[in-house]
Amino acid sequence: FRDLVCETKDSTGSDKISKNPAECKLFLRETGKDDDPNDNRREVPGKGCFDEVVNGTVRTYCDLLCPNADTVYVIKRDPQNHRSCFEFLTYKREKRQDEWYFWRQEKCRNATITFKLRCEFLFPRKEFPDDTEIFKKFSA
Repeated sequence: FRDLVCETKDSTGSDKISKNPAECKLFLRETGKDDDPNDNRREVPGKGCFDEVVNGTVRTYCDLLCPNADTVYVIKRDPQNHRSCFEFLTYKREKRQDEWYFWRQEKCRNATITFKLRCEFLFPRKEFPDDTEIFKKFSA
């Protein structure tokens, strides 16, 4: 499980929109259950987000650290009634080679919002690299 937590410094309104893009942090989780003492939520060190211009629109891409995952999906967003973040329009998952990224654009890029995501693999969990190996790639 992954939490992508995007926060702004000077947001306003019910959607917490800022004039500047939100800073996002990625957290790895074991169970994905809120308030679970066994969840072991860990913040990924470094910055794994970058901007790209696609069809004239700036998108912020964040590496989800799901190497070789078969799919990634959004479990929920918080707040769920956010009026500036719509899947496939202002945010989406994107696979590039063996890595998965999450992009945001337009007002969603400048909003305070949290996405809970899940990576699905067709291989056993014991074959997944440990956090130390994953973090090395992320901070490189």
